[in-house]
Amino acid sequence: MTPEVVGALIIGVPAILIAALLFWRRMRPVFWFVLALILVGVGYLVTTGATTDIANAVLGAH
Repeated sequence: MTPEVVGALIIGVPAILIAALLFWRRMRPVFWFVLALILVGVGYLVTTGATTDIANAVLGAH
């Protein structure tokens, strides 16, 4: 996998899991809105190249 994908997964998966734990049962429309915001945020990080930096920092690659 490319560092961009790894960085997006490092940021996106925990955020989605936290949103699911907080909002899935009681406030499902809020969960879908939070999911959309997470996707927009991760998309912004991918386009700016920040996910590559995040993956390199977490995995220790330079």
